[in-house]
Amino acid sequence: FLRSFEYVQRITDHTETEVMEEYLKIRWAEHTPSVGPVPTGDSAIAKMRILCMAQMKAERCLQGFDELSEDDRELLNVEMSRTGTLCQCYSKDLVPQEVSTSPAGPAFLVYYGPAFLQNLGQDNPALRLSILAEVYRRARELWPVNVAKAAQNVIIRVDMIKSLSTAQILDAMGKGDVWLMMKHNESEAFIERCSQRKLNKLIATGHHIQILDLIQPQ
Repeated sequence: FLRSFEYVQRITDHTETEVMEEYLKIRWAEHTPSVGPVPTGDSAIAKMRILCMAQMKAERCLQGFDELSEDDRELLNVEMSRTGTLCQCYSKDLVPQEVSTSPAGPAFLVYYGPAFLQNLGQDNPALRLSILAEVYRRARELWPVNVAKAAQNVIIRVDMIKSLSTAQILDAMGKGDVWLMMKHNESEAFIERCSQRKLNKLIATGHHIQILDLIQPQ
């Protein structure tokens, strides 16, 4: 965290995205133990952001990223590479082509996303990252991709699950509840635990919601 302050000063003669990219590369290169060369390709920004978010759990989370399904990995590649800043994009060799050639939004800030990864505990890191991917997926259903919203940002709050183990999250579903994302306004949504009775009321009253499709491990 403190390491980031020296980079903030560079905003005066660099774009926000340029500063962020440089910071991500430095964090990757300085990580101990080494996690290898600074990545390139479609997954580069997603991997570097995950390293920063996960902190001490970075190595396990990066291994989990490689074990994700292709759909989840590609989704994180795209959504975590959006800048939410007008006319700004990370270097083309670090993001999927659709992000660099057709900027669109809104971009999503998963509030407490870092805490969610840092609280990995004994969880399967790939399973925890798949939940993060599902959060992005449901958010995109509530806010469809739109070129006109490339400079907009939406906050997705995961307060309710940030400290829960994957087993605890799935256990709630085993008891008949669901985890859903509820849109509170045009710039914010929350993850909430919901009973079937409350779910029916939300649907009847026209709330904008998406149910998280979480897969029970075999």
